[in-house]
Amino acid sequence: MKRNFYMFGDVVSFDATYKRNKYNMMFVPFTGIDNHNRNVTLGASIIGSETAETYSWLLNVFKDAFGYAPRVIVTDQDPAMKRAIEDVWPDSRHRLCMWHIMDKLTTKVGPTICANTDFRKRLSAIVWTDSLLPEAFETEWAAVLNEFNLSDHEWLVYIYGIRQSWIPAYYREEEMSGLMRTSSRSESENHFFGKICNPKCTLVEFLSHFDTAVEAQRHEHRKNDHDTRYTSPDIWNPDFVLEKQASETYTRTIFFDVQLEIQHGIHRCASVRLEHIADFIKFYVKDLDQPTTAFYEVMIREEDVTVKCSCNRFEQFGLLCSHVFCVLRILDVREFPRQYILRRWTREAVPNSSPGSILTDGGDPDRSVEVNQCIREISNVTEYVINKLVSKFDEMCNFRDHIKQFMSVADDAQFDAPPKSRRNRFAELLGVAPTETATIRVPIGTRFKGCGSHKHMKSKKEQAISQAGKKRRRCSKCKKFGHNNRTCGKYNVKEKDASTSKKADVGAEDVEDTDGDAGTSSDDGDDVFYTSETAEDADDEQMLE
Repeated sequence: MKRNFYMFGDVVSFDATYKRNKYNMMFVPFTGIDNHNRNVTLGASIIGSETAETYSWLLNVFKDAFGYAPRVIVTDQDPAMKRAIEDVWPDSRHRLCMWHIMDKLTTKVGPTICANTDFRKRLSAIVWTDSLLPEAFETEWAAVLNEFNLSDHEWLVYIYGIRQSWIPAYYREEEMSGLMRTSSRSESENHFFGKICNPKCTLVEFLSHFDTAVEAQRHEHRKNDHDTRYTSPDIWNPDFVLEKQASETYTRTIFFDVQLEIQHGIHRCASVRLEHIADFIKFYVKDLDQPTTAFYEVMIREEDVTVKCSCNRFEQFGLLCSHVFCVLRILDVREFPRQYILRRWTREAVPNSSPGSILTDGGDPDRSVEVNQCIREISNVTEYVINKLVSKFDEMCNFRDHIKQFMSVADDAQFDAPPKSRRNRFAELLGVAPTETATIRVPIGTRFKGCGSHKHMKSKKEQAISQAGKKRRRCSKCKKFGHNNRTCGKYNVKEKDASTSKKADVGAEDVEDTDGDAGTSSDDGDDVFYTSETAEDADDEQMLE
């Protein structure tokens, strides 16, 4: 994970997931983007609460473990996270998730204006684009709000006040800031870990599941490395030599993106004029897919192929844009400019090597780079030969025997020191002293955000959603909704009145009956006579009441 953070830790996202263990402790993975444009876990933590103090402790531990903080950190609008990042990582650029903010637009502004007008479409067009400068964004924002009479809207005024923390126009000069605009990477990572572990796990079981999940992720990364090395993508423009060079440099996934930019630069971009400014040539490039956008300005120096485009795609993504490829084709540049190939996107960004290439135990630290390079070459050559000879068993056996001959040489070069235990290797890697015993106490359960009693006041939108899939109850007597025949007030009152009247009539008849039938009783004074029928009616009345 340290090696991955060193290469892919330029932009990091983290969020607390609610797929937790039996102790209600939050699981917080830190997520980056690898050289195949896939999620990579850079670290993880289990915390007991979501307060600013806890997040400050977490960020301090993260910085101590990796040595430095990432340049850009992406989170949601959690105020505790915001406060902790400002205190602990002041040099990191904190970016808020754009999706979480824009998802509230309909609720805050109202469904009527969002559904019946083009307000949401026009606002999204100026929010999500990378081409606007900050001044142009502010002008467009004011124009849209004035047109729909929303200039004084409280929520829109608030999110405009924090525009520098979530609008792409203010991240144009930030390196690799275009890799993540939302926390969807963290949401995907939470879903990935949620499929492997469950909320009933103990801490030990949870960590075991976590190791399984990380190993599955690394297996997928090795598979992508293998596909990159031993498959050849189709070249669309054989005459453009830079495309062939890009296919041999970038990973398979990244090359497809570069190939689309090359194709777009050849067929959809054109230079309309140029100017000479000192040592540079300034090209005005028209992008046919952006009819409303002015010309893109590409500055290039032919001596060392130093180039810069006004769209800032290289600064935000680390990859050249179609406008630059259009200019390189016009100038007939025959070699891909190496200064614009970031190692994080190349095939050898993370060497597929043994742990010895990380620790270089017993070696010369001054030659660690050469040792790692040698190990990468041996691994690549071995894997290449195996794939080529997989269908030729005799040649593969010869290669195996040739490799085995060096085992005796390796044994002679090995020191007779006893092998280190797994605990000692981890202690050496982390820089801590191994302890003999460790006492793990049961964590104290804490309340976490989002664990309310579900008795909050529901909005009209929530009430409509909850009632949409339910079948309304209908009374079988009065045929009205909202109650049943047991609780129907209209018919229950009538039945009660009828039963009371019947009781009075039957009592009067019994007073006149003096035949002394079985089931009657008589006493002097204020007597009340009950027959068997009268008793049953009384019981029915009591039950009805």
